[in-house]
Amino acid sequence: MGLTAKLPRLRPPSGDLLHLDLMRFVAAAGIVFHHSHEFFVPASKSPFLIREQREGLALFVDLFFLISGFVIAHIYHNRMNSIVDYVSFLQRRIGRLVPLHWLTLLVSITLWSMFVLFHYADETPSYEPRCIAQTALLLHSFLPCGRAFNGVTWSLSAEMVMYAGFPVVAAIGARTPRLLVGMGLCALALMMMAVIAQGKWKLNGSAWIELPPVLRALPSFVFGAALFYNRNIVAMLPAPGFILAAATALAIAAMMSGAPQLLTLLIIYLIAAAAAAADYAGAPSAVVRRLAPLGQLTYSIYMWHLLLILIFINLAAPISLNGHTLSAAIAPVACYCSIILVSYVSFVFIETPARRWICGLNFFKPAFNGTMPRCSKQ
Repeated sequence: MGLTAKLPRLRPPSGDLLHLDLMRFVAAAGIVFHHSHEFFVPASKSPFLIREQREGLALFVDLFFLISGFVIAHIYHNRMNSIVDYVSFLQRRIGRLVPLHWLTLLVSITLWSMFVLFHYADETPSYEPRCIAQTALLLHSFLPCGRAFNGVTWSLSAEMVMYAGFPVVAAIGARTPRLLVGMGLCALALMMMAVIAQGKWKLNGSAWIELPPVLRALPSFVFGAALFYNRNIVAMLPAPGFILAAATALAIAAMMSGAPQLLTLLIIYLIAAAAAAADYAGAPSAVVRRLAPLGQLTYSIYMWHLLLILIFINLAAPISLNGHTLSAAIAPVACYCSIILVSYVSFVFIETPARRWICGLNFFKPAFNGTMPRCSKQ
């Protein structure tokens, strides 16, 4: 029996949300490419293409917010009945996000310190203790303090704000689910109006991704939750698998071609609705069943990819400048393989044990008669 046969296999938490799990992985892959395009087209040679990729592919983060809202509602909609339930919910969210966040923050500080020591860095994150503390506590989405280490963590901070307000979303969704849809769409419309007011909504405009993180996350998270609370209506969407595939292809084309971000964002919303409808339709294809487990690596990929890309781009740059084309071409392949490998090791041997340990801390033993609800993998 080989070593790989002995390693734990990736499995989705359940067979209920396979299309959403797959789209989480697709979104993660898009973000990885978004941050690694310099492997292929240096910014100095094609600033227009780099700008298009930076602005378009970044919208995959909004798909994360949509899926997060849906999944959180799917798992916790009937677990928000008391203060104890709420604190237990936050405990599980902390167990899911914080251990890897702290680890990658430590690695990021070490990595940037090495870049500074060897004069590889022109601009560095803020080493001010207050800024590092705000980042560690996931407060930096609404208490900005210079450039953060591991810059992708702004979305985690925004997510924690969404989690803190989830009981309100759950209460509205349970009582008047259509009102929740209206709230999500109204929030989206208000944010879009703010973008249009800045005059940056047309071709190449980047105002949407420049919104404050919490305001950017709010409409997508609420609308994602609304998709769950209105699941009977969502399930009526015809040919959801076809719509999902077509909308995904259309979104990627729009992102890469420089279509207006607000138009692309609407396609992202359609992707989330179609993925949810496809999961309610059941009978996922063999491709979806085979690839959906990769969705378990999404958070690991998201947290590790930028650090590994920084390493490989800095290693590949002098090779490319010296004209070693083949060696430079190997760099992105090695980088992407490293991201998958490190993410797998992180998920299996770091995140999962840490999450289980934190979720197992029983702060309310009398209330649960010595037992706690099962710790979710989401």
